[in-house]
Amino acid sequence: MNAVSLAVASIRSRPLNAMLCIVSAVAGIALLCAVSLFSQSVTSGFARNAQGIDIIAGTKGSPLQLVLSSIYHADIPAGNIDMKDYEALKHNPHIRQAIPLALGDNYKGFRMVGTTSDYLKLYKAKFKDGRAFAAPFETVAGIDTGLKVGDKFAVSHGFSADSDDVHDFKLYTVTGVLKPTGTVLDKLLTTQVESVQELHAAHEEDHHAHEHDESEGEEEAEMALAHQVTSVLLKVRSPVDLMNLPRQINSQSNIMATVPSYEMARFMKSLGIGRQLIVVLGTGFVILSALILLASLASGLALRRYDLAVLRVLGASPTRLSATIIAEGLILSCVGSVIGIILGHLVAYTAVMSISGLRGVVLPETLLMLQTIDAGFLMLGLGAGLLASFVPSVLASRTDIAGLLARGLA
Repeated sequence: MNAVSLAVASIRSRPLNAMLCIVSAVAGIALLCAVSLFSQSVTSGFARNAQGIDIIAGTKGSPLQLVLSSIYHADIPAGNIDMKDYEALKHNPHIRQAIPLALGDNYKGFRMVGTTSDYLKLYKAKFKDGRAFAAPFETVAGIDTGLKVGDKFAVSHGFSADSDDVHDFKLYTVTGVLKPTGTVLDKLLTTQVESVQELHAAHEEDHHAHEHDESEGEEEAEMALAHQVTSVLLKVRSPVDLMNLPRQINSQSNIMATVPSYEMARFMKSLGIGRQLIVVLGTGFVILSALILLASLASGLALRRYDLAVLRVLGASPTRLSATIIAEGLILSCVGSVIGIILGHLVAYTAVMSISGLRGVVLPETLLMLQTIDAGFLMLGLGAGLLASFVPSVLASRTDIAGLLARGLA
């Protein structure tokens, strides 16, 4: 029998020990694989959605909130800015392009975004069916919305799918459906800025018609919502502008400007502590797996010394015995690593699918595909198995044939 056959026979003779070794390897590799895939997917998703956006301008408040609400649509905007501020940005000589965003409504949880066709071009969107919006209350639907060309629907005020404040006096018509983009566009409905503004103007007029006790000043303040945008996505003309413009905007106007790449780097750094804890935990499981495997092989070696001596008498060389122990360790660690990698992919996929805010930011289906990093985890598992089996393999090759046989015969 060769070394592999002998190793398989040894594993079958001690199923409980083998299962314990495999489970510990699975736990460690799965944790490391899941956290690495999740982190990698989220990081690349954030970068992909922010590509081409140099600066975001909006109402003063939290820079991170502005980034999350304007680029990833994963937070609620802090407020709006006047159209005059948008026009000033649009005509700023240091700004190459200014894309307005008007937020405030949703359809079944999918946000309606008032913007321009440049927003679709920013993500290189292509149409699965239909065309872009060209008139008020025409809308382009992302693939995840489930809408089709020709559908008419009413949006609800706010960002909650459970809102009962429905703008049913104005209906949107779907003129186009986008192909999957792997970006936030997949979960958005886009229309002209004027559509959102007109809808809010009509909403405020209807609202005030039923509230005669409010002052004229308050009515005017609320009516201003119809002449605002939520934020503006900016492309600058040069790297120097990227460095200087946010500071100039923040100091010289009543609006705030922030660099999304900087804010997301800070955000990911704040998440790094949790990631490091999981990596440490996963590494601990891998080390534990190696120790359990070492203990299992060593204890099994003590029980099989007489069998090993018999094999030596039958012609097995010390190298063959050593190879048998190493093969046993590698088989157990390989099985554990492969199962751990598969489980890691499933855990990462489940985690992404369970977080609604990540929908459209990351590509969940890619988490079910083989990644280059999987080879690294497999090598890690095999390395742990090889290391754990080294000492027992050396002891096996030094089996005292005469002494063991003598004790066995006695």
